[in-house]
Formats: sequence, C-alpha cells, structure tokens
Amino acid sequence: MYKLIPHEIKIRRGAIIGWTIGLAAFILLYVTVYPTLPAEYYEIPIEEIEFYRAIGVTSMATFEGYLLSIVFNILPLLAGIFGITLGVGVLAGEEDSGTLELLAALPLSRVQLVLAKVVALAITVFLVMLIVGLIVMGVFMAIQDQIETTVTATDMFMVTLIHWLITFVFATIGLFVGAYLPNRRASLSVSFVLLVIAFFGNNLAGMTPSLEPFQPLTPSYYFDNIVRILVGENAWGDVLVLLAMAVGFLLLALISFQKRNLTVGAWPWQRGKVPTS
Repeated sequence: MYKLIPHEIKIRRGAIIGWTIGLAAFILLYVTVYPTLPAEYYEIPIEEIEFYRAIGVTSMATFEGYLLSIVFNILPLLAGIFGITLGVGVLAGEEDSGTLELLAALPLSRVQLVLAKVVALAITVFLVMLIVGLIVMGVFMAIQDQIETTVTATDMFMVTLIHWLITFVFATIGLFVGAYLPNRRASLSVSFVLLVIAFFGNNLAGMTPSLEPFQPLTPSYYFDNIVRILVGENAWGDVLVLLAMAVGFLLLALISFQKRNLTVGAWPWQRGKVPTS
C-alpha cells in the first residue's frame, strides 16, 4: 500500500506543475494590479449592484475587501475544479484507461487501494497549495510597501494554503462520483454540476431568505468563513465540518467501489442484475 503512494504522486507531477503555475498566476495577477488601480475604483458601490452580490462580491473599498471579494472568492472555485479533476481521475480515469483491473489485481484490498490513492491525492493538493502560498507570500513581500493594508505576507500564505481543504473536499466528491458512475465523462459532468450548485447556489441562497436553510449543505458555505482568517477571524468549527464532509464522501466512495464488479462492468446500482458468468 505504501509503495503505491509515491507512484500515484509521481504520475500527477504534470498536474502539480500545471495547477501550481495557473493558481499562482491567477492570484498574482490580481494582487500586483491592485496598486495601479485608479482611486475612483475604490469608490464604486459594488455591494449595491445585484449581480456582484450574487457572485459574492461585497466590497472594494479596502485591500482586504478586494481580496475577499475577488481573489479569495474565485480561487475556491478554481480549487474545486482542480479537486474534482483529480478526484474523478482516481477511479473513473483508471477505468477509462483500462488500468483499474490491473491495480485491483495487486495484493491489496480495495479499501487499501482507495486509501493509498486518497493519501497521494491529499499530498498532491497540499503540495500545490503550499508552493502557491510560498510564491504569493514572496511576491507580496516585494510589493507590500505599495499597498495600504493590515494584511501581512504570512496572512497571504495561510489563506492561500487553507485552500487545500476545499480542494480535498471536492476531490473526495469526485472520487465518490467516479466510483459510482460508469465512466469519466459522466462523472465529470455530475461533479461539475455539484460544484456549480455548491458555489453559486450558496451565494444565491444568501440573498434569498427562503433558500437560506439549504446553505449549510454546501461546502462553500463553511469555506467562506474559513478564508476570513485573512482579517483575523478563526473558524475551526467550519474546518472540522469540511473535514467531516471529506470523510463522508470518502466512505461513500469506498462503499461504491466495493460494490463494483470490474470484470463484467457492473456498476453499484446494477449489483445483482448483471450476470457474473
């Protein structure tokens, strides 16, 4: 089991490099452009515009508000896409490439196989966010004198690093969907629908009193509180809720994968209906 983990990380080195560059470039683009924005930009009453409120943009008057409304409002969505792409590929990707049966033939139980892949997945997303956080912290230190803010380079590093959590949650969602549905295409489609509902549904529910009771069902509801560590707030309870969600989807993935008959291509909902001989 432990020998499989380095292999899983190694085959994802392209994703590590590509997503590290992409996420770091996204954050640095907005952070470095901030000092060049005209003064009139900060005076725009964006929080009064319905469209911006719907996507979570609430303030531009300060650097902290700018970061929370733009950078750390969109970054969780990108991190979720990253997580789903990796998570779906763990089982559904192996199935499509024809290597899943080969892996299942290893002297490992299915639980050990999935757990080894999940550990590698967690290490992969943590490495990406760690490297991105270090890059952002270094660049922010270089331009900090140009920005009037109480945010420190350490704050920038921590709030970037914490995005590994939302990435991992959606990776486990993708893992479960990939274990339950028959192929990568179907798994990606369903997973991305869930991602859109989680992020945009949370913002819309916050604007619609009748939908507010459904907000706690979305991961982004809790992550919105967590990213506010940028302004000194702590939300350890929300961290625990997201970890519990990840564990829950991992258990669902394990149950679904145990019910798969890889030899005859029977999916979990077909158990007992597909002949085994």
